[in-house]
Amino acid sequence: MVALRVAMRWLSQESLAKCTIHTDSQSSLKALAALKPNSTIDREILNIWSSLTPEVVISWVKGHSRVLENEVSDQLARQGTHGSTLIINIDLKSVPLKSGRINGTFR
Repeated sequence: MVALRVAMRWLSQESLAKCTIHTDSQSSLKALAALKPNSTIDREILNIWSSLTPEVVISWVKGHSRVLENEVSDQLARQGTHGSTLIINIDLKSVPLKSGRINGTFR
């Protein structure tokens, strides 16, 4: 959920025509789909999301399914739980996005 909040905060400062956020967290998607969000993080994500263009989609991808980007993010998350400082320099504007939908698209 924290990663979704970071992504939404980043998107709120950018001017993209459309964007798809992929997550393997079914619990995050269920929390966002709830009629009454339970946490301040849920509410913040929904507030930011509602202020963005309708072309921002959150999509579910099956975890541990050899999707490269998901495997890398899992590895970074594991490093983060061990107190490692992670400095990741990625120019998000240059990351290629695959067209099409992954099953479980949520919006």
